[in-house]
Amino acid sequence: MTEDPYSRNEIWYGSSRVLSSSDLPDGVVINFHARSSGNSVHLAEGARYHNVVVDLGSAIDCVITIGKIRVQFGGVRISFVSNAGRCSTGTFVKIGDDCVFNGAMHIIGPLTAEVGVSIGRDCLFASGISVRGSSHHGLWDLETGSLLNPEVGIDIGDHVWIGDQAVVLNKARIPNGSVVAARSIVNKPFTEAHSLLAGAPAAARRSGVDWTHEFPLDNGAAPRVAPQR
Repeated sequence: MTEDPYSRNEIWYGSSRVLSSSDLPDGVVINFHARSSGNSVHLAEGARYHNVVVDLGSAIDCVITIGKIRVQFGGVRISFVSNAGRCSTGTFVKIGDDCVFNGAMHIIGPLTAEVGVSIGRDCLFASGISVRGSSHHGLWDLETGSLLNPEVGIDIGDHVWIGDQAVVLNKARIPNGSVVAARSIVNKPFTEAHSLLAGAPAAARRSGVDWTHEFPLDNGAAPRVAPQR
């Protein structure tokens, strides 16, 4: 008889351990495989969950932390990697409080232990976004034999706005207060906060920007008072 997946994996909703799918908050689905074990999923109370799927089919000893997010449209899927018989092991995915999702988004955790995907608080995500912590396959330098795509994780800071169909890849770092334009591909670290990143691959197109959830009623006729930093 196969052991109950809720015994092999710890699922928490607030301070209460989830012991069956019926204990999950509305809008959350967790998928398991026979190999799924040692994983820990933490779901914050007070979130607005809608079509949130955590797929542990290729996860072993991974940690998933989802803060008080708000999924308004589409949904969020978090999954992990299986490659040549190896599963994501000891990795993590973290989403901070007050993030808003306005469309379908897929987050893929890396394979490598202690490497993960970290998303800060108060971020805004449009539709069709892919955040990929693993390339799935090795890319090698023929002359030196060096691995060209080692997994180092993804770090998305606080108050970041990511536009439609953007792709965020392994090695990406998006600083606090930054904006990623639609259809951009971010594949390297950026360091200056409040930057506008655009292009494929993305480059810093402008510095000193900020964004708000609300579009101004006067269409920008009155300048906004610069925020305190």
